[in-house]
Amino acid sequence: MERQKQPQIRVGYACINLSIKESFRNFRLSAVQKQDEEKITEVMWHNIRLLKKIIDYNIKHNIYVYRVSSDLIPFCTQPYVKTLYEERVLQNHEMQQYLRDIHSLQEKYQLRLSIHPSQFNVLASPKKEVVNRSIAEINEQTRWSKLLGVSNVVLHIGGSYGNKEEALRRFKANVGYVDCKLISIENDDKTYNAQEVCSLCQDLKLKWVYDYHHCRCHPSPDCAIEELLEIYPPDKYHLSTGTPHYDSRPHAELISKGDYRGLIKLLEKGNILKADVIFEAKLKNKAITAILEPKEQGYWILKGENKE
Repeated sequence: MERQKQPQIRVGYACINLSIKESFRNFRLSAVQKQDEEKITEVMWHNIRLLKKIIDYNIKHNIYVYRVSSDLIPFCTQPYVKTLYEERVLQNHEMQQYLRDIHSLQEKYQLRLSIHPSQFNVLASPKKEVVNRSIAEINEQTRWSKLLGVSNVVLHIGGSYGNKEEALRRFKANVGYVDCKLISIENDDKTYNAQEVCSLCQDLKLKWVYDYHHCRCHPSPDCAIEELLEIYPPDKYHLSTGTPHYDSRPHAELISKGDYRGLIKLLEKGNILKADVIFEAKLKNKAITAILEPKEQGYWILKGENKE
């Protein structure tokens, strides 16, 4: 029998680049309440410029997968912030060029860009005010994400709130109020396992994200994960290593080679030939080069392995 080829893997990281000595900025709600135009504009401009700098760095260093900070435009649903975003970003020649350049780079290199709205965006919540706020936040973040060429707006389903069946029913009803083109649901480490998320996304025709470490913390006892991957392949993958123990929920500084090999083996079993993987590690982009070496066109291989 012919040996199956190892999957081709593009890897990336989330938000912060530790090799660039700059951070994304934020502002307090008080700046919105005071209508501090200068402060809010300064933060938005800085964040967009920094995002372009990070994208340039990533391409130069063969990193074609990246999670954009969901706080790129802080308090983006506040009416005053939305107005300034329209006037000082979308109608500003320099900022327009930055956004066009980022989108052009995404298209040229087929970058996998994603965002992960905060954990407070919960469509399964029994509280109407939480759901309404979540819908507004998700839709606004999706709107500016499209300008960048983002492929995935990643969400969790939320809690079970004492009745998982009812929570899923609420999620299914409420997800109809968001722009679903980019929505991608991720299995979590406590409530909704990979089998439940895959089944939900298959029913709703949504993308899904498979998190290897979450599956270790909260497994799917009634199925083989490789079967899910083969039947309804995830759009992207997340990989992390637990600390202080491999199955602890907190993320370690680096990804262990054992976990990387474990994901590769799972992909092989699921007949996945190519995969985009976010390394969720505290050392961010440095976690990639700690265990992998670059090939070309965004692909990487474990250090010391055959490059054929």
